[in-house]
Amino acid sequence: MSLTPKQKQVLDFIVSFSKKKGVPPTHQNMMDHFGWTSPGTVQDFLKILQKRGYLTKDWKTASSIRVLDPEQHIPLMGKVAAGRPLEHNTHDEFIEIPEKMRKAGGDFVLQVQGDSMIDEGILDGDYVVIKKSEDATSGDIVVAVIDSGATIKTFFKKKDYIELHSANPKYKPIVIKEGHDFRIAGIYCGLIRY
Repeated sequence: MSLTPKQKQVLDFIVSFSKKKGVPPTHQNMMDHFGWTSPGTVQDFLKILQKRGYLTKDWKTASSIRVLDPEQHIPLMGKVAAGRPLEHNTHDEFIEIPEKMRKAGGDFVLQVQGDSMIDEGILDGDYVVIKKSEDATSGDIVVAVIDSGATIKTFFKKKDYIELHSANPKYKPIVIKEGHDFRIAGIYCGLIRY
């Protein structure tokens, strides 16, 4: 995301200071450099830079800023159901993903909630990396949005309808017929487990 000139100056100072000193600047270092009188101003800039994916910060300690490479971080967009569809929201967090998943086209991350995809190795609490796409081929694992809820399932296109299959025998397929509010949000391209 683009930064204002002042936000860019703050980011450049953090990068320069960190390279020169080997540690990130403290709030006082930043206040002295920019002539600010309030630590709240520092916090405001750090929160904006974190929200936009340029750094991470442990807010409990003063010098725990870590500058992120925006190319290696993609947005965490909320949760996706591995079961019944969940409402999904946009979040202001970013997740670092491996280079292989970036090259596969990972655009955003969702945290899995539920156990319907366990036979595919996708477990409750995992983070799935998704490539934005409105189209899928039968057999693809997709994030589908049904009536404003998101779910991760295996996609199968039939003649007159669509089926979304779980990878857990205790769940029946979801059948999508004409008239349903349905779209594909993306295709699964990787998994991160902490």
